[in-house]
Amino acid sequence: MSIRSAVVGALLFGLALFGLAPMGSALAQTPQLTSSADAAVHADILKLRETIRAAVAAKDQAALERAYADNFSHLRDSGRMDLKGDRIALLLSGASAIETAPEDELVVQNYGPGAAAAIGVSRVVDGGADRLARFRWLTVYVRDGAEWRVALSQASRIPGRR
Repeated sequence: MSIRSAVVGALLFGLALFGLAPMGSALAQTPQLTSSADAAVHADILKLRETIRAAVAAKDQAALERAYADNFSHLRDSGRMDLKGDRIALLLSGASAIETAPEDELVVQNYGPGAAAAIGVSRVVDGGADRLARFRWLTVYVRDGAEWRVALSQASRIPGRR
């Protein structure tokens, strides 16, 4: 299986799960890892997320360039799409983002040797209202040689209780 087909499969599965499955209680639970490979991928993805946070804090553009795939894209809640350069510029600007916000919920899923997805919920500062808003997000990771990279991400605002 090619990396591209693995990513497409992971993204389609993740979007189906993301859009259709009730995730509140499922994500709040600690996932049961089914193999040592799953545990290793889980640890690798968490390490990459921390590497990105550290790079943002240090304003290390080179580290962020290495962490994101060249063809990276992020779909915002508004429908706008950010490409790699756009997303890195946003992160370096200090704006609140899913990459730097603590996770209220997080599940990492392994899709074989070359693809993984993280699905989570984070509180992110809403730029328009200057208050915290909850976002459910999906990030797809691909292995490029020995390194994991962020390939795709998407975030949707969770409606507030009325």
